[in-house]
Amino acid sequence: MIAASVMTTEVLTINVSASMLDALKLAHESKVRQIPVVDDNKKVIGVITPRALLKGVLPRYVAEGLIADLKFAPELPEFVNNIDSLAFKKVENVMEKDFIAVSPETSSMEVATLLLHSKKHSESVLVVDDRGTLLGIISPWDIFKRLWDYAEKKQ
Repeated sequence: MIAASVMTTEVLTINVSASMLDALKLAHESKVRQIPVVDDNKKVIGVITPRALLKGVLPRYVAEGLIADLKFAPELPEFVNNIDSLAFKKVENVMEKDFIAVSPETSSMEVATLLLHSKKHSESVLVVDDRGTLLGIISPWDIFKRLWDYAEKKQ
């Protein structure tokens, strides 16, 4: 199996010029864990993930790991203020620019390996063409579903 046969093609995306309020609403309403961020040409330029959202609201010294021991840190007013201000930030200022993307011809075994062992933690893998245009997305559940379908057909 290759990525093109495993991927989900109906993918929710958000434009790079949108606000984080738009992204938060989209994530909440659709219950997705990762939203690809695209430019006006539908080229993927980043992703919005829960991790990116946390980085957007945590104080910089926490988000960048400058302080290792936070167990005695109180709930900081800065944290609350950052949560309130997140909605007004642009997607491009919060998105993760380091994401996993593969071609449609990539084997599903390689995709599964990337999900499991990649240094870039990701909930899914994006499938893009040679111009970086989004074609689909693959989560571990997509791979399991295709494997299950294959196993049932063999019986």
